[in-house]
Amino acid sequence: MRYLLIILLGLTVGVIPAKAESLNVTEEEILNAVRQEFVDRGIAEDKNLDLELFGGQTNFQIDGAQEAKILINNFNADENLGRFRCEAEIFADRNSVYKSQLQGKYFLMTTVWVPAKNIAKGEVITADMLQKKVIRKSKIKPFMVTGKDSLVGMSAQHSLREDKIISDKDIGAKIAVQRNDIVLAIYRTPQMQITTKAIAQQDGAVGQRIELQNAKTRKMLTGVVQDASTVVVDQ
Repeated sequence: MRYLLIILLGLTVGVIPAKAESLNVTEEEILNAVRQEFVDRGIAEDKNLDLELFGGQTNFQIDGAQEAKILINNFNADENLGRFRCEAEIFADRNSVYKSQLQGKYFLMTTVWVPAKNIAKGEVITADMLQKKVIRKSKIKPFMVTGKDSLVGMSAQHSLREDKIISDKDIGAKIAVQRNDIVLAIYRTPQMQITTKAIAQQDGAVGQRIELQNAKTRKMLTGVVQDASTVVVDQ
């Protein structure tokens, strides 16, 4: 499979005779042709690849040419090592004028969500606090939280820095009850329900178990946070 990149001077429709005395083929145009080869071979989903070249000429000046084409030959990629090699052949007005042996490393890229600004400890993350960032897939670790849906609605357990990937230890469920809050403690049995005021001894999100102190008797209790003002006491 080969990728053909056509470089035209003038308008984008049709081939216009070049007015300049020379035609330049740039490194970025060469690399785009190589990226397309990765896509055509199914190694990458799109041309969002980071390439590092070890050698080979990638800039060409062709005198008196009106049209240039780039053909990628002898392409080989080692997916285990993340290395590639190929030959870039440059055609000018249908004539082969240059061949360059290229080799280097390639990195698949992915999009992650990171803070668009510094987020203070205790703040609940909203969509407008986040922004997209494209990074190498190899930099993603299992403990990193990179999906927008996994971040929105979570509470910052530590200060989160702008543009830095968030770890699973940096966030937690939104705090519903804070330490020293006065809440309604509910004790339920099949026959009755008893309610009393209690003082939260620690922060807690909905569904989390926290310690409480009965506001009258000072007895210590434990219960599950139901909402911002209610804790269901363990039986």
